[in-house]
Amino acid sequence: MVTLRFLAPRRIVDYCRRLLSTDLVTALRPFYQAIQTDSLAHNPAEKRVNEESLRLLCSHLESLSGTSGSCLPPDGQLEFYIPSGSEAAGGQVVSRLVRVQVDRSLLDPRAVIRQILRSCKLLPKDKEQEQEQIKRGQEMEKELGKVLRKEPVRERVRPPQAPVQKNLSALRELFRDAQREHSLETWMRQALARSQASEVTTLRSKIEGIEGALVQLLGIRGTRYDCGCNMERYHDCLSSLKGLAEDPKVTAHLGALRNRFVVFAPYTGISLEGDVMLFSGDSPSGWLAFLAEMRLHEEQLRLVPLYEKALSAVLLGIRIERRRVPEPGCEARAYAGSLRRVIRAVSEHLKLEESVQELPASLQDHQLAIVPDSDTPKVSQTGLFLAPASCSGPDLVEFICRNLDVASGRFSRYRRDIQVERQLWRQCQEELGLQRLSKDDSVTPDKMVLAIRHLLQSGVKSCRGLSLHITNYWSVPTDGIVCIPWDFMSREK
Repeated sequence: MVTLRFLAPRRIVDYCRRLLSTDLVTALRPFYQAIQTDSLAHNPAEKRVNEESLRLLCSHLESLSGTSGSCLPPDGQLEFYIPSGSEAAGGQVVSRLVRVQVDRSLLDPRAVIRQILRSCKLLPKDKEQEQEQIKRGQEMEKELGKVLRKEPVRERVRPPQAPVQKNLSALRELFRDAQREHSLETWMRQALARSQASEVTTLRSKIEGIEGALVQLLGIRGTRYDCGCNMERYHDCLSSLKGLAEDPKVTAHLGALRNRFVVFAPYTGISLEGDVMLFSGDSPSGWLAFLAEMRLHEEQLRLVPLYEKALSAVLLGIRIERRRVPEPGCEARAYAGSLRRVIRAVSEHLKLEESVQELPASLQDHQLAIVPDSDTPKVSQTGLFLAPASCSGPDLVEFICRNLDVASGRFSRYRRDIQVERQLWRQCQEELGLQRLSKDDSVTPDKMVLAIRHLLQSGVKSCRGLSLHITNYWSVPTDGIVCIPWDFMSREK
């Protein structure tokens, strides 16, 4: 069966993609490719170990963004089985057990990911050398710290307060120096230098050339990359698709892409806007398997508006909203199935007379979005009711009735924030001369407003022509896009 063969390789990372931002999913891609494979199908025990360790790792990475607690074991050690090759006899895959020690002292999710890639020998050599230089710098800083700590010990006859104050003063000066080296202006200068590097400029021109060639070869409307800011990976995806377009054996399958946008995304399917989403971590053969059955997805896309109207009617006119977050479970086929489940659950519950009495006269002023399965329904920071497809009818109705005032208050604040955000967004791009300003899915309008105001007040001058991405961590990728946390001002202080 094509469907099962297509879905099986991605089962191991579905949980991870629901938890993490697209930037972190992209950074973890080499690790996914190392452990996510059909070759472990003969050994379910090893596959279960990989899935459980990956779940624990994702919870720890999510906790670094401040959204939940870490489920990491007390010793911080995770085990993974990584296929290392095939035996000569029988062709059976041999896997090696790798024990990864997660450093709890690292507070940057990307630093944790780099440590894991290095432990599994998945980090490119040039990046390994860069990490060695950083490590040597950290060791020198530690040695300096030791010298500072030893200074007050020489004079034991002094009162304890004096050397402590001297020590703290020296440490504060050390931290101030380090902070000046890692200020916003420094990050901007680094990103600007990388964006103007010859290899980045060459890569951009290659991407533009392949994009134009694909429009001509396939008759598509355009391409887009929705997995963060990785230009190198985007180039690889475009090259793979171009290779398929130039293969006469698969031309018939690629005809389904005509007059559509092709998006390299964290999942494969058809978006609710009708765009063709191809998982950026999949192989070209996986894309072809999807295109062969794309007709089934299109049929479900046509049914989505009817299901949304039916659910709205069942819940007293509540407005059904579609989430714009690119994640598994938001493609048309899965979304249509989720709508059917919720309609059935709520309808059966409201058949009872006492259940109808729980609801107000109308819910037209409220909004509901169906999301991939999670534990319980929630109210988003924008005042949107988030209903998991697996939620029972009684639980959903009771939750909506109990949180009507909470949702109204958050929605009113969101409407104010979104207007301010749009205005400041334009002002920031114009005054700072940014090539592009974007934000991570987890950055709500109120956080974005705070970040933009601080940017405008910072007086930074080294960002003209940059692409700036507001997220939860500091990073300067090699493609010249600078990532800064939305609360960078308070972190600097």
